Amino acid sequence: MDGQLMATPCYLSTRRDQLSVCQGCVMWGSRVIVPPKLRSRVLESLHEGHLGVVKMKSLAKSYVWWPGIDSQIENLAKTCSGCQQIQRQPQTAPLHSWEWPTTPWQRIHIDFAGPFMDRMFLIVVDAHSKWPEVFTVKQATSAQTVDMLRTLFSRTGLPQQLVSANASIFTGEEFQKFIRKNGVKHITSTPHHPATKGLAERFVQSFKQSMKASGKEGTLSTQKVANFLLAYRNTAHATTGQTPAMLFMGRDLRSRLYLLKPDIRKHVLEKQCTSGQTRKQLRTFSVGHQVLARDYRGKNQKWQLGEILSQTGPLTYTVRVGPDMVWRRHVDQLLEATARSTTAKESITREDSEEVASTAPEDFDDDIESTGAAERQPSSTGSPPRRYPERNRRAPQRLDL
Repeated sequence: MDGQLMATPCYLSTRRDQLSVCQGCVMWGSRVIVPPKLRSRVLESLHEGHLGVVKMKSLAKSYVWWPGIDSQIENLAKTCSGCQQIQRQPQTAPLHSWEWPTTPWQRIHIDFAGPFMDRMFLIVVDAHSKWPEVFTVKQATSAQTVDMLRTLFSRTGLPQQLVSANASIFTGEEFQKFIRKNGVKHITSTPHHPATKGLAERFVQSFKQSMKASGKEGTLSTQKVANFLLAYRNTAHATTGQTPAMLFMGRDLRSRLYLLKPDIRKHVLEKQCTSGQTRKQLRTFSVGHQVLARDYRGKNQKWQLGEILSQTGPLTYTVRVGPDMVWRRHVDQLLEATARSTTAKESITREDSEEVASTAPEDFDDDIESTGAAERQPSSTGSPPRRYPERNRRAPQRLDL
């Protein structure tokens, strides 16, 4: 790796011990160091959701780095025409402090955002994970609110508590009947004090800012709403320090920023394919081929000259090594016999006495088989010497009682 990092720019010299190279990408920890010609495109991806300076920096810390990235993010947010025109005034008072739920979807906050851009938006935010849901409607009514919540609850389940404004949409008989029927505790905010809703109000501000900034670039569409939700759910929240997706679903959502990091799985698959292509060619033998078969009988002679009788498997053969002996050998236990070996069996390669004596594997034992002719008549050369001593059997001595 040192050789690959020799040509790194001088601004990386202070972080040289923390750099690594992965598939051609220079990494600083888990962050990709983006080359200068690609930095503008990465900044556009970070600013796609118009999340603001803080969330853009938080999102960039999870994926990329280069010198001066924070100042470039601040400059991009300041020079964006859409973001400049929708800047909000500083918050005058802190929001109501709610107790943080211990599990997702235990308490949700709902509110309507709008009307702006000729539409109304039903905002639903989970108090535990800060996971947002947005529904677009043309007119806010109790019936439409119930229908949208019923669809949402079919995916996420019923919450224990629901916090909303003290508006007639949420206090009407139809909405109250729906809440009571599903066993949800309804909590309303103080009249004429929308800050009591806290969590939903804060998300409404972020959502309106993003939608207004996106509206400056063209008409509002469901795609822009979806892009904002994906970026928001995948960015660490200032309160929890975790992304809403991680707390709500147990994982971060995959986005185009994931493509900046090297794909380890793809690299492993390519390595496996390359290893398979460069593998050594398999040796094969045909019937009648003269070979040298590995001899495991413990003699000084390591190989025996023989002839291939048949192929019993993809890598195994039967070899005739004598008039009455047939061995089964793996292809790794066979050598191609040279011309000199076929004419003079005595010239087979011998090894010195320092080689380690080994026994044949269980699957490839000598399996000395008698040929048909040997079964019909005894061999004239006599029986070969026993490989093991003869067992001495004695009758048991019993007590005569």
